[in-house]
Amino acid sequence: MKEYLKRQTEIFSEEENKKIEGLNVMIAGTGGLGTNQAQHLIRMGINKIYLYDNDKIEITNLNRQILYGKDDIGKYKVNAAQKHLDSYDLDTEIIAKREKINQDTEIPVDVDLIFDALDNFESRFILEELAVQNNIPFIHGGIESWYGQVVAIIPGETVRLQEVFSGAETKSTDVANFSPAVSIIASLQIIEGLKVYLKREDCLKNKLLLIDLKSCEVDKIDIKIE
Repeated sequence: MKEYLKRQTEIFSEEENKKIEGLNVMIAGTGGLGTNQAQHLIRMGINKIYLYDNDKIEITNLNRQILYGKDDIGKYKVNAAQKHLDSYDLDTEIIAKREKINQDTEIPVDVDLIFDALDNFESRFILEELAVQNNIPFIHGGIESWYGQVVAIIPGETVRLQEVFSGAETKSTDVANFSPAVSIIASLQIIEGLKVYLKREDCLKNKLLLIDLKSCEVDKIDIKIE
């Protein structure tokens, strides 16, 4: 066990701790959700993170995309994120994939979990299809203003994201958001992904978690379709 993971060892069994250290994930998008997800995952001591994005850093990203500063403006997000994460000198391997998610995206064969850090449902539905084709659990998270949602999609065991959000429209990427709310949703995605990976029964299986941070209300809705 790595010394810096000492505080988390009592939360999980010995077998679970070993499994966490062997975890390989794909993060689709290295914006607000993705940078927060990567921060948490690397500090949990997982084995490998694949970062996917094809965008460059803009000044309006800096209110929530926590791996970047003004000196990074104009750089590709995945490259800046990889450099920042590698500077921690922890044990997680970071692999930057400077590409946009599309139907031809090849999912690495060793990926155990896919985290949705995208900003539109068109791309999310494509990512979900790739996850299903490769039989990999897909953890969706979305955030706008004070509100967010999280759901775990497990191929062959749960409903599809396309079924839950079939009428969702692709909005402008300039949606209102701020760092604390983004961090909360990203954290919940990591927690749910971890529970799915460890095969715990208390994960969001066929349940949609809705979070209203303005009123501090949380709802868990049954989404199983008979």
